[in-house]
Amino acid sequence: MVGLIARSGLAAGVLLTLAAALLLLSLPTGTAEFAITVWTAGLGLFLILISFIALYIERKRR
Repeated sequence: MVGLIARSGLAAGVLLTLAAALLLLSLPTGTAEFAITVWTAGLGLFLILISFIALYIERKRR
């Protein structure tokens, strides 16, 4: 069950990160939208990291 949740988190993290990265290419720096998009990309990367750790622990436990 943990593996399924971690894979879902990994997919969501990749989606967040890719969408934010593409949006960052079109936004001018120094705006509030740019800052929020940077935070979103950071949260997506954090979610990917946590998901990888959960998957690693789950597979190591088996």
